[in-house]
Amino acid sequence: MKKYLIMILLVSFLTSFMGCGGVSKKSQHVQTDYTEVVDQKIREIEKEISNLNATTQNLGNRIEDLSQKTTGLDTNYSKIQNALNGLSSKVELKDNAFETILSEAQKNISDLQKKLAEIEKGKTDLQSQLQSLETQKSHLVSSKIEQQAETKKEETKGMVEQGHEMAKEVTGGKKSEEDKKIETIASDHEKEALQKLLDEALILYRDGRYNEAVGKWEEVLVIEPENLEAKFNIEIAKEKIKSLSEK
Repeated sequence: MKKYLIMILLVSFLTSFMGCGGVSKKSQHVQTDYTEVVDQKIREIEKEISNLNATTQNLGNRIEDLSQKTTGLDTNYSKIQNALNGLSSKVELKDNAFETILSEAQKNISDLQKKLAEIEKGKTDLQSQLQSLETQKSHLVSSKIEQQAETKKEETKGMVEQGHEMAKEVTGGKKSEEDKKIETIASDHEKEALQKLLDEALILYRDGRYNEAVGKWEEVLVIEPENLEAKFNIEIAKEKIKSLSEK
């Protein structure tokens, strides 16, 4: 379109120019020179137009290539964007799932801690009850043994006194050798009983049966109230029992 427009302008220019030449009565030689110049100009313009057309074509091709590349980039961008959206959704789902699992785990831990606290409380209550029962048992055993020991002691004392009276009647009030033997046997028997109780108490203490050990030492004190070993060991065992009940 531009080429035709330029041609029309040139023809109009030449027509005017030729008219002016006819009016001015120019020579044929001068007209020929002008014609050649005009033709040269036309060729140059046509060449420039051709170059412009080629450049335009190249630009059009480049624009088309760029458009195709842009379309491809848009497509890739859309795919990447969709992929990112998908990943974001998956990450969000995983985050939600993780938060749910974490919340459930924390709840389970809290429940377990509560149950553990209840178990510990129950354990403490049971230990207190056991301690109370052991103490009651120790008191009952001690009381029973004390009664039995007192009864035997009274019986032995009565028998010894009766023997003494009989011996006095026979010997006229003098202490016989038999009385001395009886007293020695009674004393030895008492010492053996005390030592047996002390040994049993020590075995119980070493086995961790502290309340029973205390009961044995209390039996020793029934027979011999001033026995320092029994008193000392009772205090140690009671401290041990107290420390265990506080844990």
